[in-house]
Amino acid sequence: MSRALVAGLLAVAVAVAVAVAVSARGGPTGASRNVKVVLVSEEVDIQPGRPFSVGLVMRMRAGWHTYWKNPGDAGLPPRIKWRLPDGFSAGPIQWPVPERIPAGPVMSYGYEGEVLLPILITPPSRIAADSVTIAGTFDWLECSDVCLPGSAELDLTLPVRSGSPRPGRAASLFAETRSRMSRTLSDWSFSAEAGPRAISLSVRTPAGFSSRGAYFFVDQPLVVDLAAPHGFEHFPGGCRITMTPDPNAQRPPQRLTGVLVFDNRVGARARRTALSVDVPVSLGDPAPAPKQPQRRSLPRTYYVAMLALLGVGLVLLWRIAARLRRA
Repeated sequence: MSRALVAGLLAVAVAVAVAVAVSARGGPTGASRNVKVVLVSEEVDIQPGRPFSVGLVMRMRAGWHTYWKNPGDAGLPPRIKWRLPDGFSAGPIQWPVPERIPAGPVMSYGYEGEVLLPILITPPSRIAADSVTIAGTFDWLECSDVCLPGSAELDLTLPVRSGSPRPGRAASLFAETRSRMSRTLSDWSFSAEAGPRAISLSVRTPAGFSSRGAYFFVDQPLVVDLAAPHGFEHFPGGCRITMTPDPNAQRPPQRLTGVLVFDNRVGARARRTALSVDVPVSLGDPAPAPKQPQRRSLPRTYYVAMLALLGVGLVLLWRIAARLRRA
């Protein structure tokens, strides 16, 4: 089955699933079958005219994932429809760096385990009430062997006071999440070129920086073939990452936007450097760089079958041992 056909069938299944989503209503906490969601605030209280951050914490069962702003070949990103007091406004979701989630011939971008999606809320300069309620409808798609819709209507009431803001219990989680977000650094520079064989991203790096590889999370659809491995090579003063153009793209991209993640290792520990990229693309014919090794995922049913066989084997060994003891 081709990658394009698999992605198309998954997209249809996603659309049908979302159409029959059922909401969980009320309070700061909600849940679906496989994901628990909590609406949290970085601060205990708020002040008029001073922006503050709230966030959606998503805790996923083992083996399940949700999606980044570009879900990849299949999936849907979380969506928020706010209900805010008069004069309040909400910014966009601030996305932590995602993970690659390969499944057969398709590649998705998303999150496993737990993720916090922060959003900046800006209040008006005057608030007459002693407290305000931040509320919204949150929709997402959770996937494993199958994909299921999730939806929750959550609300969070915060007191209004003057004086310095006080950090809430979730403040450390916000700080940890921001450390996982991409950055814009002045001592790095980028250039991009697109042609029929490859899309090339060249990076001028600071002195002393080195990396064994990199991956570019493109944040727009129909730009690169997400399932194809990236190329990577060094040149004096930097490196070059190449990607295979999406075969369904009608034209080369005018800009290349997304998150570039370098994989650095210090001893046995892995460190990631994540950089925001937004660069114009020139037309040409860049050559693909040598392909990076890519870990291929096996179907989840393979692991289920292996565990089942292991379980059967353990039962048989236990029975043989029991017979030997009785003999």
